[in-house]
Amino acid sequence: MRKAFTLIEIMIVLVIIGTLAGVALPRLSFYFEPASAILQRAFEQAGNMALSGTPVRFSIEHGITSARGVIVAEALKKKEDPENSLSAFLGTARNKPVVLEWQKVKMKDIPDGEGWKFEPEVIYFYTDGSCSPARISFAPRGVSESDADEYVLTVTGYCVQLEKD
Repeated sequence: MRKAFTLIEIMIVLVIIGTLAGVALPRLSFYFEPASAILQRAFEQAGNMALSGTPVRFSIEHGITSARGVIVAEALKKKEDPENSLSAFLGTARNKPVVLEWQKVKMKDIPDGEGWKFEPEVIYFYTDGSCSPARISFAPRGVSESDADEYVLTVTGYCVQLEKD
């Protein structure tokens, strides 16, 4: 009658656990990505869209009782005029001026959730590859203003998280 495991059995179990951990940890770490990385990707995506000829802006859609809110992306696009769609199709609307307006766009990498604040309140991404510099903070519900995560967006579109004192 055996009362203990052999060294070989323990080694095999450790190898199996190590292999499973090596496969599972990279997948799990994706779900715990820091907000600064998600924010940087969103700014890169907006900068790329702007470089392709479509100016982009980020603004905050505020809650009812809060100065913080959700990030909204908008692109400057040609206003659709349903009355003149036939004349535009036939080519008879040549003398009409082109009207541009800010329209909401879906962007894959915009951080979710409320609690965002921009200073200034709108961040613009220009077609020359630059953007308006801004100070960004994030404080989810229940977190005080002094404990908010702070970021700085440079003119080149690079986002840096500020260290807390």
